[in-house]
Parts: sequence; C-alpha cells; structure tokens
Amino acid sequence: MLQDVNLLRQFYLTAVAVASIAALYYLYQRQLGAISFFILSIFFFFLAFALLSKSKKKERSDKDEGGTGSEKREENDR
Repeated sequence: MLQDVNLLRQFYLTAVAVASIAALYYLYQRQLGAISFFILSIFFFFLAFALLSKSKKKERSDKDEGGTGSEKREENDR
C-alpha cells in the first residue's frame, strides 16, 4: 500500500515538473522569462520553508523524547 502511495506521489511530481517545464518554455518563447524566474523563486522559497519547518519539528520532537545527541552538540558549541 505504501509503495502505491509513493509511486502515485512520484507520478504526480513528474507530471507537475513536465507541465512546469512546458509552461516555462512557453513564457521564454514569448519574451517573458522574468515571470518564469519569479515563479521558480516562489516555488523554491516554499520548498525551503517546508523543509526548514519539518526539520525544526523533528528537532523539537527529539528534544521531547530526550534528544539524540543534538543537545550534546549544543553544549560543546558553548
């Protein structure tokens, strides 16, 4: 079941990537390349934000569970 979900997610990501490439190419052909870069910058901003928030949530859950060594690193940095 989990493999089906991952396969479906990968299919959707591939389809979105192909559609995005087609849209960006169209904009470049119409001399609107700046719009493409603007859209890509928004996409990468939200991607980075999601990854950062996910890592912060994991760090918080590690601290709640007693830590996995990150506390030792923090003490060594001081």
